[in-house]
Amino acid sequence: MARRGNRSGAAAWIRSAAGTGLVAWGCGILGAGLAHADEQLFAFARGAETVPKGHGELYQFATLRTGKKSGDYYAFDFETEAEYGFTDRLQASVSIVNHYFDVHDVEEQPDRTSYKFGGVEGSAKYRVLSPFQDPIGLALRVETGYLEHDDVGGFRQDEIVLHPELDLQKNFLDDTLIWDLDLGVEWAWGKQPAEQYPREVSLEASTGVAYRFASNWYLGAEVHERSEFPRFDLSNHEHTVVYAGPSLHYGTERWWATVSWLYQAYGRGVGETNQNVTFAEEQRQVVRLKFGWNF
Repeated sequence: MARRGNRSGAAAWIRSAAGTGLVAWGCGILGAGLAHADEQLFAFARGAETVPKGHGELYQFATLRTGKKSGDYYAFDFETEAEYGFTDRLQASVSIVNHYFDVHDVEEQPDRTSYKFGGVEGSAKYRVLSPFQDPIGLALRVETGYLEHDDVGGFRQDEIVLHPELDLQKNFLDDTLIWDLDLGVEWAWGKQPAEQYPREVSLEASTGVAYRFASNWYLGAEVHERSEFPRFDLSNHEHTVVYAGPSLHYGTERWWATVSWLYQAYGRGVGETNQNVTFAEEQRQVVRLKFGWNF
């Protein structure tokens, strides 16, 4: 049962300002070539390219997740990541994740307006085939990390994650049309007490198509799916969610930016009465802004 808290005027102002700031930030950069290195054209789907040897990228991601069955739910995720190319095919990264929550009158959630340290993550990506030199691009990526607070309500946990992933990329029409497909699985341990079960496995898939309609500009659409199964038991389905929506990307030699808006197109969860939608661990919509700086 949700625990009720006191909602201050300052908290409401922070929520409003943060939400407005995120949208304005995205619109501000979208005014003014070819995608290169590890540019990301979508919110979730990644391409098969890697950072060149001796070079790196610094990323800043800002995500707003909002919309529940009841009440007001605003969750902000901030991820800062540094990535380096050890060879032309192999890159690695480390990132820090933080959360900010403004939650009131949401079923099975305590009222809260607070910042929570999310955790640390690391990844490695190896490019097997290049989308610019081979018939199709192929990369193998693995991510791991320690997450101290969950991203649903900022609840305490000691989660260890392992997430291997297969990244495919195909370029068409002289590299003006780009298709990305990611297939991955995630094992997670130590999710209690944030969740009822101590461990779970998740199956994920993301795909997107983007078209370069002007110099440096890409307009795309993306679909992201995630299914979770407690206790590593694929016969014990907890929930499945599918998000879909557009993305807009702008890139230069030194930096790039992507803004995406995804809406819950389908959801199904155990014990939830809503038809074709799930809210226990998911939300109605996701707005994600990504910045990347090359060095």
